[in-house]
Amino acid sequence: IALTDLYRPVESELNGVRDEIHQLWIDALALVRVDSSIAPRPGGKLLRPALSLLAAGAIGGSNLKQYVTLASSFEALHIASLAHDDVIDRAILRRGTSSLNAFWDNHAAVLGGDYLVARAVEMLATYDVCAVVANAIKSVRCMAEGELYFFGKENDPIVVEDCIMLAEQKTASLFAEACSAPTYIIDATHRKALYQFGISLGIAFQLVDDVLDITQSTEQLGKPACGDIVEGKKTIPIMHLKNGLDSNDGARLEAMRGTDISEEDREWVIAKAEETGAKNMAEALTRSYADEARRHLAQLPPSPYRDSMEGIVEFVMVRVS
Repeated sequence: IALTDLYRPVESELNGVRDEIHQLWIDALALVRVDSSIAPRPGGKLLRPALSLLAAGAIGGSNLKQYVTLASSFEALHIASLAHDDVIDRAILRRGTSSLNAFWDNHAAVLGGDYLVARAVEMLATYDVCAVVANAIKSVRCMAEGELYFFGKENDPIVVEDCIMLAEQKTASLFAEACSAPTYIIDATHRKALYQFGISLGIAFQLVDDVLDITQSTEQLGKPACGDIVEGKKTIPIMHLKNGLDSNDGARLEAMRGTDISEEDREWVIAKAEETGAKNMAEALTRSYADEARRHLAQLPPSPYRDSMEGIVEFVMVRVS
C-alpha cells in the first residue's frame, strides 16, 4: 500500500503543507542564525495533515486548499512532540537522520519544540474557531499528562490498561483532533465518528510502533531498535515478552535497561518476541483497534476521501517503519 496513492485526492494540498512546514524550519533556523539553506524538507508520513485534509473532503468541504494551514498545524504539533520526546529519551536518530537535540543540543531542541507549538496555535487561530484551538491544546496537554503519569514508575508492573491509556494520550489524541477539527469549520454531523476514528487509528498506530521497536532493525526503523526496552517503557509487546521469558532470560532483558545494548542483544530480543508469542498477541490487539477504526469510518458517506482513509488504516497495519 503506497501512501502516494492514498494521498492522491489531497496531493496538491499536501504539497502546500510541505511548503508551510518548510517555512517554519526556515524561520526557526533564522532565530539561531543558521543558514536557512539547510532547512529540511518535511519528511515522514504526514499522516496527521493528510487525515485532516481527507476528513475535510469526506464531510463535504470544498476548496480544500483553505484547510492547508489547519493540516500544517497538526504536523507542527507532531514534530514538536518528537523534538521533546527525543530529549526525554536521549535519542540521537529520528527518521534515519540526526534528531534535533543531536543536531543542536537539548536546550535548543526543547525551545524549538516550544516554538513549533506556539506557531501551530497561531496557525489554528487564523480560522477564528475557538474550539479548534482549544481541542488542539487539549491534545498537547494529553501528551504531557501521559508522559507525567508514568514518570518514576519504571519498576511498576506493566498493565494493559495503562499501555492503552498511554497510547491514547501520547498518540491517538492528536490523530483524533486532526481528524475532527474540520467538523468545527465545515459540518458537525460526523464529528463523533471522525474523533473516534482518530482515537482507534492512533492507538493501532502506537501499538504497531511498539511492536516494530522490538522486531525491526535500527536500519529499518530509522532510529535505535529496542529503544523502548533501553528506556524502560511500558508497552504491550514488552509486557507479553516479559511474561513469556523464564527467570534467566528475564534477567537478561532487565539488564538492557539504561544501557547501550549490543547488536547481539537486539537480535535476541527480536527472536524472543517471536518465540514467546509477544509479537502475535500485540498484533491481535492492534487488529481489533483497526477494525474499530473502520466501523467508525463506515458512518461517513462513500467518497474517494473516505476510501483513502480506509486505505490508511491498512497502511498503518502493514507498515515496517
